[in-house]
Amino acid sequence: MGVFGPAVGNDPGPEGEVLQAALTCPIGSPSLAGLLKGKRRVLLVSDDHHRPTPVDRMIPHVLEEIRKAGISRDQVELMVALGTHRPMTVPELRKKIGDGVVDNFRVSNHDWASASGLAFVGKVPPGIEVWVNRAMKEFDAVIGLGSIMPIDVCGFTGGAKIIIPGLCGEKTNSDLHWVRTEFPQGTIIGRRDNPVREAIDGAGLASGLSAVFNVVLDSRCRIARAVFGHPVEAHREGAKYALESHSVRLPEKADIVVADSYPFDIEFWQANKALDHAALAVRDGGVIILVSPCTEGLSVTHEEDILRIGYRTSKEIKALAARGEFGHLVVAVHMIQVAEATIDRGIACILVTSGISPEKLRAVNLGYAPDPQAALESAFRTAGRNARVAVLERASETLPLTVDG
Repeated sequence: MGVFGPAVGNDPGPEGEVLQAALTCPIGSPSLAGLLKGKRRVLLVSDDHHRPTPVDRMIPHVLEEIRKAGISRDQVELMVALGTHRPMTVPELRKKIGDGVVDNFRVSNHDWASASGLAFVGKVPPGIEVWVNRAMKEFDAVIGLGSIMPIDVCGFTGGAKIIIPGLCGEKTNSDLHWVRTEFPQGTIIGRRDNPVREAIDGAGLASGLSAVFNVVLDSRCRIARAVFGHPVEAHREGAKYALESHSVRLPEKADIVVADSYPFDIEFWQANKALDHAALAVRDGGVIILVSPCTEGLSVTHEEDILRIGYRTSKEIKALAARGEFGHLVVAVHMIQVAEATIDRGIACILVTSGISPEKLRAVNLGYAPDPQAALESAFRTAGRNARVAVLERASETLPLTVDG
């Protein structure tokens, strides 16, 4: 059928000008300098190494505005929004946020498992308890740094997601993600306003998130757009750009989809984003070939549960969750996503990876092939020699739209 991926697009212009324009034209809030007037302490919150956001290129512009506001360097800190991911190493921090920030500012990793490090800030519909990093209370202003792209769980990345689940505790993270399981696969992704996002927005505002500085990247990882301002209003505007930038139209659903997970390829937990998107492009009973190195395996922090239970139908996973079989409910949500994308629809998933052994993949009910060509030959044996094949590039960042739904 062809090779599909985000359009290259026009040259967005110098990144510095794109970023500065967003900071000087805020959406739904004062400018950053105006927002910081009278403030004494500022917390910058960055997404982590699992995300492609070029924070090192964004943060100098933010720090310059903070300097203009008269806030000294020792009153500014940066925290990495890990969600339930592993802590970032110092070399990873240097690559993500820049040597200058690591060497001159206090930088910390959020610890989602530390109950004493969390503070309760209230409840948001549908009754989710919001527990966030206690340190947020020590700052007069909290600025989130992230990027916006389509995603299954809540429609789009970015916005208040930097706090929820970025800086929240495990219970808040799990309960929030569980809301997604009430909706069929494909009904949330690419839709900015939905019940999951509503909970995220409410929780982020209740936690004290002051503003967000978000970018939309093009297929060359250039900063194509940037928005700054109110966590909800600025994100809503940025999501419009992201939908336009990351969508690609296919003439019909394919029998076989070959997809790569770049840049979400550290572990299958992250590569699953590509699987979610590839599932929108393949017919029921088809085959998805997912090419991803998964250098850190199935999941650094949740592999034990995945190995113990294995990928099953969403109905089975929900029944196990109801019996309390999961150490962390967020694992059940991940497994339901995989089920909805593959098992529930009779779709075979063949993983081409060097980071997970064939034995381990078989143990969790995933297919394996040593290289893409071997995977394709296996897929043809399943779908037939006349099967129509679509190749989905950067599938984790690409939202495929088809005329047949």
